[in-house]
Amino acid sequence: MAGGVSRPSATTSPNTLLQAIEQSLLDALRTPDGSEPPAALLWTDADQQWSGLIPRLQSTCPHIFTLGDYDPETRTGPAIWLRCVVDRALPEFEIPPSAVPILYLPGVARQTLRAGDDCPREFWPLVEMQFRGRVWHQRNGRDWTVEAFLVSDDGLALDVAQDVRTRDAARRSLALLAEIALDGLRGRRLDADDFDRLAVADPTRDLLRWMSTGDALLRTEGISRWKAFCSVCMATYRFDPDKRSPADVVLDLVAGDDRWDSVWQRFTEAPSLYPGIVQLLRESFIPILHAREERNPRDNDDAEASLRKELSTLGGIPHASAIAKVGALEAEHGKRRSWVWTGLGESSLAVAMEPIARLAAASAIPLGGATPSAVISTYVAAGCLCDRAALESLAAVRAPADVALVESVVRALYLPWLDASARHFQDMVQRSGTAFRGMVTGTRHDGESCIVFADGLRYDIACMLVERLSDRGFRVRLDHRVAPVPTVTSTAKPLASLSHNSFDGGEDIVDFRPRFKESPLAATAQALREDMATRGVDVLGDDVRAPAEGSKGGWVETGQLDHLGHSLGARLVHQERMELDVLEAKVSALLDAGWPSIRVVTDHGWLLMPGGLPSVALPAHLTALRWCRCATVKTTARPDVTEYAWHWNQDVRIASPPGICCFLPNTEYAHGGVSPQECIVPEILVQRVGFRASASIRSVTWRGMRCRVSVTTNDSSIRVDLRTNWKQPHSSIAASAKELSTAGEASLAVPDDAFEGESATVVVIDQGGNVLDRTSTIVGEIR
Repeated sequence: MAGGVSRPSATTSPNTLLQAIEQSLLDALRTPDGSEPPAALLWTDADQQWSGLIPRLQSTCPHIFTLGDYDPETRTGPAIWLRCVVDRALPEFEIPPSAVPILYLPGVARQTLRAGDDCPREFWPLVEMQFRGRVWHQRNGRDWTVEAFLVSDDGLALDVAQDVRTRDAARRSLALLAEIALDGLRGRRLDADDFDRLAVADPTRDLLRWMSTGDALLRTEGISRWKAFCSVCMATYRFDPDKRSPADVVLDLVAGDDRWDSVWQRFTEAPSLYPGIVQLLRESFIPILHAREERNPRDNDDAEASLRKELSTLGGIPHASAIAKVGALEAEHGKRRSWVWTGLGESSLAVAMEPIARLAAASAIPLGGATPSAVISTYVAAGCLCDRAALESLAAVRAPADVALVESVVRALYLPWLDASARHFQDMVQRSGTAFRGMVTGTRHDGESCIVFADGLRYDIACMLVERLSDRGFRVRLDHRVAPVPTVTSTAKPLASLSHNSFDGGEDIVDFRPRFKESPLAATAQALREDMATRGVDVLGDDVRAPAEGSKGGWVETGQLDHLGHSLGARLVHQERMELDVLEAKVSALLDAGWPSIRVVTDHGWLLMPGGLPSVALPAHLTALRWCRCATVKTTARPDVTEYAWHWNQDVRIASPPGICCFLPNTEYAHGGVSPQECIVPEILVQRVGFRASASIRSVTWRGMRCRVSVTTNDSSIRVDLRTNWKQPHSSIAASAKELSTAGEASLAVPDDAFEGESATVVVIDQGGNVLDRTSTIVGEIR
């Protein structure tokens, strides 16, 4: 695991500060497959706010190293020593090749390392780490402070008072806050008193800390604190820590009674905080009759081994039997997902059983329908759930042995259903004759929407995107249309564009590109963009901006699902989350920029099968061109596979393999053929709920530390603010946000002259806090 961080379970989210930091560090280290991982992750902390947490983090993140005086016992040393750690030049520290060292740099700001020749000499060995590695920082580029992490959506997202007293109290209680379940802190504003109360004695926490660290509690907190602790233990738990060891007491924890149930519950909320207890549970002899099964790690280990053995047999039995067996295994092992071992990453197969069980249930239902339209309706209503469950099953595991096993399970359950569905759909398409071609349409457009083209956005993944956008409060409508044959980008993308009525056919049997009506040009990606621009469409490229005056809609291309699928095969499933992140962020940013609606479209879907799709032979002498799922048939050839007419020229014959077969062997990811997954493509309309306020910043001028902003808007209730991070309200540096005057102006004062010369963003926000427009500025800038 990168950085040695314990990855949270797929079924849980961080519930303590320590877990949230670990997750944030993992996210900073996340690297797409095929990309080079960073050499190190730099954690700069100019004010040393995080120093008290580092020893705790090192217990679960063994590859955290600290800048300071040489002390290898605490993994601390000077900059040149840290450089040697990164370069694996110190034999006393064996860092696995897959792990990324995390370098904690107390007293060092990110800007210090970026200062070039002005960087202090003792830090020079770390300067180049900025380029070979990454830096853990906020989205605005600033170092993570305790305050920022507490309130940021990328941190704990707590509602914390912004006064000096609360800030000081939060820093004082940082070590205690690391162990507190966050659920008890949400839903209210936290002030200094809330943080100070964390220091009040907590017997349950103290007991867990003693069981995890033993006499270290006595050494760190003094004799009087130890005596008080012993007294509480004798009164509440009926044992004397002076006479019993943690190894003795752990048996009481496993057996459980009314006194110990609350202790166990507290342990399960954040087991990674108490690694010593986990070790004791593994090392202690626990009589079978003495333990509750969910509290004995060996019971969980035995259950995982049993589940592994049973799953390995699925590929050798009939499909119906495999489905029934998965149902029985889920009934037996599903309960283990609520056990503490799941949160510690020791129940990976029990976790994977949840989507596998959904896959089994969905694959038991054949994809029916007596016409192509009926098959399509059945697929979008229920059939796509089988595809989604297959992808989520594959994505549920990471360890190589687990990946190989789950791939075999998915293949056993999914392949028969997928192939039967494709053959039924192909049969209905053939029976419909030319009617199927008439079902192929171009993307819808109302003249005001911004079209976001997402290459290879299959229908089931589009459903995931719809859920994300709905959770953000947007009004979302999912529709579908039919892609043309063959389902390849060159043939299908023109229909997804706003130029789809500009073509009248083609003769290109090599690349399957149609030609424009008014010229012999082929519909390349660049030609499509140029044609849309001549029609008044605002082609944005990588920019995110408001609609240009007089534009007839917008066009944006983003995402690389299809590219990743061809490159990674079944490993694509581990990149889906990142691709959805990109799409969600792009749609949200365009709505924030002022587009009234966003329409997400794509060209085609695809098939994916771990271990490879079945292959079928097609002699090369019969074809002019052969791809995985389609081929151009020579004029006089008669191949032994189904033929279709090319959408853009009915005289061009396209050979398509039966079911989910490929013409090229050992192919895990492919498209170009005829199947529901390839032909049924999504269209997503996204809008903000309710009235859509609009605003545009006309000018920003400074006089000293006061900023005057002029805005054009249709909503008199909007406000103007000045932030260091335009997305984060807590990053405001203005004395207060201001409403516009009747003249459309607002004056913002910056009370702290320490920000003079710093970059900031002027934002215009509506009553719901949504950013309508923004522009960068320099505080105190004189033009």
